[in-house]
Amino acid sequence: MGYYPSWEPGKINTIQYNNLTHINYAFAIPTSDGSLLPLENASAATQIIQKAHQNGVKVLLAVGGWSYNGTPLESTFMSATETPDKIVKFGNAIVAMAKQYGFDGVDMDWEHPRTDGDSKNRYESLMVYLRSKLNENNMLLTAAVLSGVTPDGVIYWDSAAQTDTVISVVDWFNVMAYDGGDGARHSSYDFAVMSAKYWRDTRRMPASKVVLGVPFYGRPSWATYAEILQANPNAYNTDVSMINGMEAHYNGIPTIKAKTQWACDNVGGIMMWELSQDTTDLSKSLLNAIGETVRAKFNR
Repeated sequence: MGYYPSWEPGKINTIQYNNLTHINYAFAIPTSDGSLLPLENASAATQIIQKAHQNGVKVLLAVGGWSYNGTPLESTFMSATETPDKIVKFGNAIVAMAKQYGFDGVDMDWEHPRTDGDSKNRYESLMVYLRSKLNENNMLLTAAVLSGVTPDGVIYWDSAAQTDTVISVVDWFNVMAYDGGDGARHSSYDFAVMSAKYWRDTRRMPASKVVLGVPFYGRPSWATYAEILQANPNAYNTDVSMINGMEAHYNGIPTIKAKTQWACDNVGGIMMWELSQDTTDLSKSLLNAIGETVRAKFNR
């Protein structure tokens, strides 16, 4: 499951459909009145959907994200869901856009509902409503969620805002097991395993509903994997490289393969943020390494 960013329309021809089952087009942006802004680079989305469907790949509309034009979207989500009527209006707007373009479902990226206050109740009401409307159209409902724990294994308080009811209505969670911090805390193998186990074991989520997220970028540089490779052609074989005088921590092919293998054996799948950050050199491509690992496991 790979996210594709609306702001990279020039790279849609590099998508490796043979190594994907689902793509999330990111993002549809909410407004405080419970509507959505027009979809950014809609023609790119339409092309992705058409090509994906030709290759047996489904495409979901990802709604939200952390911020828009530098402003965090959390308060916008709160405004869009402040009354039961607005929740219905907002849910209907999301489903209408998904149907308009021919998406196969919706991925909710409210980052993130909180345990304190009313946001977890509003979020749950929105997700339950979306499930009912999407069921009418045989469409998927997923959500991007917190890693669940810190890189030290301490549970994030706000993870509980993804209630048992929400867990019951989604098809799966995309677990953001990255951004644990800068440097080595960003997205280690151990952090990934602890994150997935939080949702599977602590929250008793069916293993098939836990999809483990991996990064295609480094921290603290925020450089893409492709940029890191340009700075160090051997970067694919390690998790630390120098770029612009800074030490970038990321996931090279050995770590990506190890995480993918673990995901194949223990949970429902693997997710990546995001596809345009990968290299087009298939011999060093992270997505191609994921695909090879999955095929070797399931003999596909």
